[in-house]
Amino acid sequence: MSAVTQPSVDEEEDEEAPGLWQSFGSALRLIVGWFSVAIGLLNLLVELDRSDGSPDGAYVFFHFILLVGGVLMVSLAWIGVKPGLPGYIAGAAVLVAGVVLGAIPANDTVCCMRAFSERHGYPFTIAARDAGSRWHIDSQHLLADMLFWGYLGLVVLLTVALTRKVATREDREEQPG
Repeated sequence: MSAVTQPSVDEEEDEEAPGLWQSFGSALRLIVGWFSVAIGLLNLLVELDRSDGSPDGAYVFFHFILLVGGVLMVSLAWIGVKPGLPGYIAGAAVLVAGVVLGAIPANDTVCCMRAFSERHGYPFTIAARDAGSRWHIDSQHLLADMLFWGYLGLVVLLTVALTRKVATREDREEQPG
């Protein structure tokens, strides 16, 4: 047999099979990624084919980010970068700041909880109330907003990681020797 199809004994000893938790994490990442790709693509097509001809910008942007985030989740192993602490901090900052800052101003988006006069959240309304009434929190919209901002955080995380990778490669090339 050829060396391509039959690895040598030394190569087998160097490579360990992934553990149960690593395999579970990879499977979950792929499931979430492919689900995001499918939902993002289908909802983009539906939203862009509205009968009134005017798609909701926030909704289109949400599903575009869902599609991009899903593609990134599926291809993380292929991208193969290590974000390090700066990447994780940048990604988490986008997630937290996006959810918090998106919920502060009142909005008038087309989607969600129209029965309430005051609505907060982007891209979906996550908190709403009428004048003088108690707040209503929608957990499903909160999860959707967190997914949206998490995917934007993932884009930032990968951007930081790739920037660091390029910078360290250039530093190695500049050093003599």
